[in-house]
Amino acid sequence: MVGYRPESIQNLHIGAMQDGTIAGISHEAFGSTSAYEEFAERITDPTRVMYASPYVKTDYKLVPVDMSTPCWARAPGEASGSFALESGIDELSYTLKMDPITLRLKNFADKDLEKNLPWSSNYLKECYEKGAARFGWSKRNPEPRTMQKNGWLLGMGMTGGVYKAERQPASASITLKGDGTLLLQSSVADVGPGSATIMTQIAADAYGIDVSKVQFEWGNSKLPPAPGQFGSHTTASVGSAVYDAARALQQRLKELAVNTIGSAFNGKKTDELIFKGGFLSSFDGKIKLAATDLLKSLRMNELKVTKESKPGTEKEAFSGKSFCANFVEVLVHPRTGVVRINRVVSAIDAGKIINLKTATSQVYGSVTWGMGLALMEEGVRDHRYGRYVNNDLADYHVPVNADFPSIDVLFIDKPDPILDPMGAKGLGEIVMVGFTAAVANAVFHATGKRIRSLPITPDKFFEE
Repeated sequence: MVGYRPESIQNLHIGAMQDGTIAGISHEAFGSTSAYEEFAERITDPTRVMYASPYVKTDYKLVPVDMSTPCWARAPGEASGSFALESGIDELSYTLKMDPITLRLKNFADKDLEKNLPWSSNYLKECYEKGAARFGWSKRNPEPRTMQKNGWLLGMGMTGGVYKAERQPASASITLKGDGTLLLQSSVADVGPGSATIMTQIAADAYGIDVSKVQFEWGNSKLPPAPGQFGSHTTASVGSAVYDAARALQQRLKELAVNTIGSAFNGKKTDELIFKGGFLSSFDGKIKLAATDLLKSLRMNELKVTKESKPGTEKEAFSGKSFCANFVEVLVHPRTGVVRINRVVSAIDAGKIINLKTATSQVYGSVTWGMGLALMEEGVRDHRYGRYVNNDLADYHVPVNADFPSIDVLFIDKPDPILDPMGAKGLGEIVMVGFTAAVANAVFHATGKRIRSLPITPDKFFEE
């Protein structure tokens, strides 16, 4: 009763020239919703922007069923839609006898053809190149069912992925205390990805102070409003507000300094001052004033600034997206059909990485849920009564520690110059876009059998 990933039936057609140039793509999707409420998702969005095809047709229809309303389950509709698209691109590569990476590079989209806009930034080619090098893609024998390891069939598969990169309106306040510390406040939540840590970093960097001197209060609706933590927009949205508030605090201190009688900077212009490390100074460094001393001279215990940050005209002039390349190695037991994911390399273009540790942890989480979606998770229903027959964790399978492969995370780490002042792009969902197809493509390479429904369970290897 708390939502579930909607089921979908997808029909994909791709037409291509012999040299690999894609001439047209048609993607038709049917998604389930409840009979009493509509739930729609962006299931065909990757198809509309991922490849430079002159003809793209997508069609998405909702099918009402007598169940509760579905929801975004650990990843949005792009995760489901990319399974069809990236499986189809892989199948095309085998038909053309062309390397899957070469085929994708051949049809690389230099701009967003759906909106006819340039990318705010796009380093997908580097994701392919660096991910392939780290994974050892060149060692892959392209013929299916030709590689083995310890009696298991070994397969290598890869995919590309695209997901929206945007920001929502958000607010933050920063208060300079008399002891020189900063109090940062925003109502943003932190459900585990490390947003509180990142916001503290952004405030410290933007203001110019050590991170240990920043205190962050969050998760309270009484604080300046912020969007919910979903949709891969928290860092870009709230981070922009934090950045703007920190810079506004600097500017306010400069204004007070030049307008205060008796100040060493009285009568100067604000653009003639430098703010660094909690001090105001002249360009030559001969005049220096601590921000806390300025407050004392004004008999102020603290100075507070609140800023709201909104996206600007960049949304009309540029298309913002995050990109990734997924590389997966699987082992498939030839007699039982058991699939084990052996290695994963995720190469990601998510703009500037604010915190390497928390960002890497987000990728680990995406790979975990991608494994569950690809190989294990399935709600089995008794259609006579509408009940789930595997309604506990003994029968509903999710990845556990013993299932975990080697996960290698590679960030391109190049700032996006358009979307926000930090140069960051969305990260939370991008890795799951295309991941299940990478598993299925690796399974095909290992076995020669193309499986088009999830999860990929052993019984499907023996179906006619």
